[in-house]
Amino acid sequence: MLRATEDYVKLVPDLIFEVKSKSDKSPKLRQKIQEFLELGTVVEILVDPRTRTMKVARYQQEKIVLKDGNL
Repeated sequence: MLRATEDYVKLVPDLIFEVKSKSDKSPKLRQKIQEFLELGTVVEILVDPRTRTMKVARYQQEKIVLKDGNL
């Protein structure tokens, strides 16, 4: 669950744009994305440079996967 600290305010953004790094684990990222969506984030975009894809997630809607046209 997301928690406020003295360095961060309790704020849920409308849009989250994340770039997956080599060290990111997919289950942990999916959980983080789902938590933000449940808290009120409208759109979350996850960019995976390795697969050259973008996944667009919205609360209780089907995810959209955009792929590089050169694949």
